[in-house]
Amino acid sequence: MKFVFSVSPHLKKPQSTQKMMRDLTVALAIVYLFSLYYYMMHYSDDITYLKQAVVLMATSLFVTFVVESIWAKCNKKPVKQYLKSSFGWITAMILTLMCPVSMTPYALAIATVFSILFGKLFFGGFGQNICNPAALGRAILLTSFSSAVVPDLITSATPTTQMANEFNWFIVDPQVVNWMMTKVGSIQDLFFGSYVGALGETCTALLLVIGIILALRRVIDWRAPLAYLGSIFVLTSALALFAGLDKNFLWYPLYHICLGGVMFAAVFMVSDPVTTPTSAQGRWIFGIGAGIITVLIRVLGNLPEGCLFSILIMNICTPAIEQALSGKQIQLKSKALLMNNMLLVLGIGTMYLASQVVEPAKFNIKEATKGELLSLDDAYVNELEASVIDTIANADGSTTYRVSAQGFAAKEGPNMPDYGHAMEPNEFDITIAADQKTIVSVVVSKMSDTEYIGDKIARPKYLRQFVNKDISTLNEVEKNDAVSGATYSVKSSMRALLEVKRQLGY
Repeated sequence: MKFVFSVSPHLKKPQSTQKMMRDLTVALAIVYLFSLYYYMMHYSDDITYLKQAVVLMATSLFVTFVVESIWAKCNKKPVKQYLKSSFGWITAMILTLMCPVSMTPYALAIATVFSILFGKLFFGGFGQNICNPAALGRAILLTSFSSAVVPDLITSATPTTQMANEFNWFIVDPQVVNWMMTKVGSIQDLFFGSYVGALGETCTALLLVIGIILALRRVIDWRAPLAYLGSIFVLTSALALFAGLDKNFLWYPLYHICLGGVMFAAVFMVSDPVTTPTSAQGRWIFGIGAGIITVLIRVLGNLPEGCLFSILIMNICTPAIEQALSGKQIQLKSKALLMNNMLLVLGIGTMYLASQVVEPAKFNIKEATKGELLSLDDAYVNELEASVIDTIANADGSTTYRVSAQGFAAKEGPNMPDYGHAMEPNEFDITIAADQKTIVSVVVSKMSDTEYIGDKIARPKYLRQFVNKDISTLNEVEKNDAVSGATYSVKSSMRALLEVKRQLGY
């Protein structure tokens, strides 16, 4: 009798490896295009970010094709056919999307070599690697090239780093919660990708939709990703309850899921059919184990993120899971269920111990109130043109001044090609109380500056700083984190305030 042996994954028609890799390529390309869109819109005045994102992807893909071509030549295999069946570009795309835009191309090139050569080819090529190649490359970058960043590209701390270093991933005091949200961002910002992070990890909404589509198309198995996300949600909810957040605690597990690489890992790495168990029960165990390790590293470890090493650790555990569940899957169902329950109990137990050991973040008044201050005497502010175009007397004795003030569009727009819309000033409605001193409100009535950058000054968090301030003594405006990318527009608002101040004779 003749037996035919082949390594996993084993697929039945009409699905095929080629179709799976095609769908994964399209999914990764969509995530990458969103990343390009983010840097194009949020940094439209500096295309360096967009160029850097393109260079990083091109570098990783180029190195991948070179390494695999040399490998095919050394093994006397047709290069073109080998490249088509090796699918090395998947690893290159995942690795690039796991990196921040500030990563240097040479560091990414070295990590790509290790990913392809040591993470895949040395084990026999596609389908025979024991750990996720992209995760291996990212681990090399994290441990050996952590300082290899391009100067002047996103040098400030990312929300994930802030959550780890400033808030210990562990917050109890409601005052600290509010402070954290002003620095890290709201759940809405994190869910829709309005923050700086790794290229492919920021838009939770997009990744969730792509994950569902890939699962419905049977490109990925839904069990491991669901177990991973579900265990993180359950464990962090338990941690919040143990810490005393018995009311409105759901924001805490949602922050863990939306922030960092959790969703990206769930869709593109935890679901890897090669380095995860082949049995359905084993994938549940794999996902739960990775979720436990992720939360433990975040809360108890000294790294800002836990997704990467949790996946690598569980990759190592995959053979043991396979051996424990070898045999008839139906008969082993109760054994797998017992293992899952034991893992969850163990995870919840560690969350209780963590709540007793980890010190919650404390409110720091000095840090919470610190912001970058800009003076009304700033030279650029005084270069901007402004005028009061209307004055409205209100019934309560207050007066609203409608002020037209140059911003980036009106001041710098004429010198920029293809700006996209009319180069007009911004307009502000500034209401002063009957005492002719106290600022009642500042409202942006017309915003002509760049969308997603200049319009940040219209956010309530920025405008609230003026309420009840004395305009006669107002000399500085806080350019806080919410508008850190809107310097020109901030100065436009300052020029409007300065015009009202002069109108009142101060």
